[in-house]
Amino acid sequence: MSKRLPPQIGLEVNKPLLYSPYQQEFLKARRMRFASCCKVIGYCGSDGMFRCPKCGRADSNADRVYRRLGAFAGRRGGKSIVGAHAAREEVLVPNTLGWICGPSYKILHDATMPAFLKLIPREWCASWDQEHLELTLVNGAVVQFRSLDDPDRGHAGVGLHWVWIDEAAFVAELAWDYLRPALTDFGGAAFFTSSVDGFDWTYERIEKPALVDKKPGFWAAKWRTIDNPYIAIFRASEVEEARLTMPPQLFRQEYEGERENFTGSVYGEWIDNAYLTDDDAIKDFIPEWPHLDASKRVIIPLDSGADHPFGATKMVVTEKGIVVVADYLERQRAVSAHLIAIRTQFQPPAETLWCANKNEAQLRLEFAAHSILVAPAENDQMAGIQRVLSWLYTGQLKIAYPARRTFDQMKQLRFSPRNTGKDGEKNEKEKVFKLKDELPDCVRYGLMTWPSLPKIPDAVLSRSLAGMDEKTKWELEKLRKFHDNEHNNRDLTPANDEYPTGNFYGVAEGAIGTQDNFYQYA
Repeated sequence: MSKRLPPQIGLEVNKPLLYSPYQQEFLKARRMRFASCCKVIGYCGSDGMFRCPKCGRADSNADRVYRRLGAFAGRRGGKSIVGAHAAREEVLVPNTLGWICGPSYKILHDATMPAFLKLIPREWCASWDQEHLELTLVNGAVVQFRSLDDPDRGHAGVGLHWVWIDEAAFVAELAWDYLRPALTDFGGAAFFTSSVDGFDWTYERIEKPALVDKKPGFWAAKWRTIDNPYIAIFRASEVEEARLTMPPQLFRQEYEGERENFTGSVYGEWIDNAYLTDDDAIKDFIPEWPHLDASKRVIIPLDSGADHPFGATKMVVTEKGIVVVADYLERQRAVSAHLIAIRTQFQPPAETLWCANKNEAQLRLEFAAHSILVAPAENDQMAGIQRVLSWLYTGQLKIAYPARRTFDQMKQLRFSPRNTGKDGEKNEKEKVFKLKDELPDCVRYGLMTWPSLPKIPDAVLSRSLAGMDEKTKWELEKLRKFHDNEHNNRDLTPANDEYPTGNFYGVAEGAIGTQDNFYQYA
């Protein structure tokens, strides 16, 4: 009696993997191990076993150099194929248990399982349990296939040596939180292959730690559809046709693996040009960087709250614009503890403009107890967004790389979907989706409190307003009039009675925060 085999087993066992540097680097990173005997790094061999490159000692339990690996690419970029090859290398190690997961049973059945099973030789198989989707190999290794459409299915209940999550962007983040403790026993690896879905959870949990924060134990790669050798050779014209006919942002997400919030993005393309990537770029605005001249004005807007982290940004006013040079984001601390941490990190000069939402009465009271007067900022969300867009549009709001969290949150910020009535009209006001918006709120409060608008360069004044929404057109027209008629003789008296009307820079540290010295001109 022949043994039962899973469907499509071994159909592509001899199919070559065309060379792609991204795929090969992914497999190389998965194979890397640390030899504790000789304190060196080596690689697993073709049999899946690791041997110390110095003494030759075999060690199936050697520590992995990378335990969290991500492969993010455009559609048909070959990410699932390389995930299947990585899983095949994992099952070479005897008596191991691994999971192969998908965001739904359909995707698991139609794409992920076949990608793996086609690479497994029939003679490797000992048994197949169709009911429980479990494959046992002759070396004792076991592979279980799981759909994570319900996050509770992430509770493994057993220790896992490895897990592969395919199309991870479409798996609930909670499922990964439930699953990751199962890897603790054996120091197991998790590799994630996925198309991107805007700034989904895989960005914060895998891609950013690997590519931005350079966190030990994390590795990730991003590539385009056209980087798939098969697509580049035989289907390049299809990709080019898509480039010419699809909306640019949608093409970048689907074919180039770029994370785009093209649906409802608050700051859209303007935020990309605001990022200062290195010290030289910052020095164009702050020549003495990384030091700060005492004459530079500093704004520190605050965003407190019990249900989200306490946020703050350090914004430096320069001749060319305002630069965000640092940010602060912490939770579960007393207000006084936040103040100490912000002072330690930001080292604010004596004449600093502290500001916050005008409704933050308790925050202003507690800061006043430490001789810091916090100016009340107008909290009209849409008016504030238009103000930020005006600064971005003129190229006079920049975010330096030390404030990367601020840039990330502003890039990810999007509007909430609005409900549509029976007549097809939107029946709700436009508002921002309230998640990870602390630092964008800080920037908004800072610009709403600063008593001047950006000076529009001639190049910007000459730009066409075609294609812009009415709100942005109105704001820019207002800026034009301000530039032409009032720049040399401006009235800075705000409409809000609570808003300070003189020196907005607070008082010297240790001084008594009285109304008189708060409202005096510098």
